[in-house]
Amino acid sequence: MKRIIPFLILLLPVFSCNKAEPAPAGKDMAFVSIRAFETKSQIGTNTRLAWSEGDRISIVGDLCDTPAEFVLRSGAGYSSASFEGVKPEGNMFMAYSPSTARCDGVTWRGLLSTKTRHATPSQFIGDLPLWGRGKDITSLELSAVCGILRVDLKGGGKLDHIILEAGRPISGEYLVSLADGIFAVINGSNIIWMDAPQTSLMPLKATPFYFILPPAQYEDLSVTVVPAEGAAKQYILPDEIEIEAGAFTCVSFEELEEND
Repeated sequence: MKRIIPFLILLLPVFSCNKAEPAPAGKDMAFVSIRAFETKSQIGTNTRLAWSEGDRISIVGDLCDTPAEFVLRSGAGYSSASFEGVKPEGNMFMAYSPSTARCDGVTWRGLLSTKTRHATPSQFIGDLPLWGRGKDITSLELSAVCGILRVDLKGGGKLDHIILEAGRPISGEYLVSLADGIFAVINGSNIIWMDAPQTSLMPLKATPFYFILPPAQYEDLSVTVVPAEGAAKQYILPDEIEIEAGAFTCVSFEELEEND
């Protein structure tokens, strides 16, 4: 007879995946309850990041290197949701997201996109890597291993794209330890290119742009704004911007210094 196991995880959902597949017969099943983790500041007024139909996470047991995939069961459109999957074998359990990351039982590898699209807070803003571990599979908690930089820009006219650039890799392939959640970019790029062809900057109201970044102290970040028509402008972000895992760091237009 199948065993149903309640399961609690805390995390921030920002992605969507494929349709769920039925679990193999004769396996122990687990139901997973998930809600958003706390951040230092909100993305914006009335903003709520929510799970989408078909979202997935993965869980690894210390007695089985093969990750078990858990699929959204209910709660699409909410920050709290229920997931379902086959319970992995083990006495210690490690969970991570996105589930598409490659796992060898010791580390998991994913990708921070070098090319993205501008999105409002209510839209998909990218796969925020999440990780957690614990002995009790019914009370695991996930937390973000990256942070989010929000850059508020003012201006006029339509954009083509903007480019965030740093003196170190900020996108590309990353590796996370299943033992302690330590994050590292291993095959990376120093830029993030964000397409924004349907976005217009306004002179009085700032438009936010969100970038998922590795946690670090940054001293050399710049933003290049490329309009649909006209010359590009480069802005230097303030010195010593700290990106913390699981937190939002906000930089407003007034804090940016134009690079002539």
